[in-house]
Amino acid sequence: MLSERVGPPFLSRAEGDRRLRGVRERMAEAGLDVLILPASANRWEQSMADSRYISGIGGFGTETLTIVPRAADPTVYLFNRAGWWKSHEANWIADVRDGHNHWAANIVERLNELSFTNGTIGLSGLAGQTRTPEGVIPVRTYESLRAAFPAAKLVDATEIIQTMRSIKSAEEIGVLERAAAVTDRMVEAMVAAAAPGVTERAVHAAIVHAMLLAGGELPSLLIFASGPGLSMGHGQFVPVDRVIHDGDLLVNELEGRIAGYGAQTVAPVWIGRPDPKYRAAVDIATAVFHEVSSQMRPGATMGGLMDVYYKAIEREGKGAFSGGFPLMHARGLGDEVPAILSVRVLEKNGAIEIAENMAFVVKPRVRAADGIVSAQVGDTVVVTPAGGRRLGRRTLGLHVAG
Repeated sequence: MLSERVGPPFLSRAEGDRRLRGVRERMAEAGLDVLILPASANRWEQSMADSRYISGIGGFGTETLTIVPRAADPTVYLFNRAGWWKSHEANWIADVRDGHNHWAANIVERLNELSFTNGTIGLSGLAGQTRTPEGVIPVRTYESLRAAFPAAKLVDATEIIQTMRSIKSAEEIGVLERAAAVTDRMVEAMVAAAAPGVTERAVHAAIVHAMLLAGGELPSLLIFASGPGLSMGHGQFVPVDRVIHDGDLLVNELEGRIAGYGAQTVAPVWIGRPDPKYRAAVDIATAVFHEVSSQMRPGATMGGLMDVYYKAIEREGKGAFSGGFPLMHARGLGDEVPAILSVRVLEKNGAIEIAENMAFVVKPRVRAADGIVSAQVGDTVVVTPAGGRRLGRRTLGLHVAG
């Protein structure tokens, strides 16, 4: 349940308490005295997911540093406007302060208040995550903590929360469903706005407008581009003033976020009468999506699902199509696991088993053997004992506009 009548969307206090208990249990197992969750707002705030997971605070560029002592209440530092977040009754954290982006000084201040001297400090993101392999802890922050607490031990603590986040609670799944409903509205707006003579920028604006009116938040990952039908492959992150023409294809990956939870969808749009070759490719990708989703049961492996993907393409495409990476990756508050993004990662992590209440964007791409036609569809799916449950409700497949 989201509390958002007079302020930002917080999940329930019970959900916040559940997370804090779980994190402290894991801290105890790992021998951590303090856990630092950085205010890394890069990649559309995906790298700040751990901090928001415990604080509930984020969105629209809000930079949030969360400090979790094992034996004291958490403290949150924001760039500023801390009073606004504290003023809302649904706020999870009592101690929210203005930090003005002096993150190292903020951490030192709080640990000095706790008389901390020689325990173990865990830093989430120190060793990197899937999308940030070089880490998200600034060198200056790390060195400042070493200088301030020379007797303390600083260790990577990325998995403390990341593995917790991979399994969603019923409340989290409910929020992801709302986020998927936002993506449905975004697709509707895109199809309604796309027409010959309209610019990419105008369609992009319609998508964002619909997202905000449906309750979504910024920043949000939006990939979008247009071009002559069969020549289009992947979209871009930056909208341009290109004018859309009859026979164009709009390719995209759209994300709607509610309380930080991002559902994603892929909805190709043809302007005018679709090319039969492209429509056939989309139909194959759609059939593959349903086949892969049907096999997303607890215990299935990421490598096994890749096998399902390739076999479904072979069957549906009668040997004339191939697939590629990524087929699917986890969705939630940010940089999620598991994710298989390349052959190298598949060889390393293909045996990873999915579990009930994991959430993924499933987005199969099929390519014709002649290399001319490439098509992709996708949507957000939750793992259940009966197979993957799709959260979006729009018709999956090719949309026609103009």
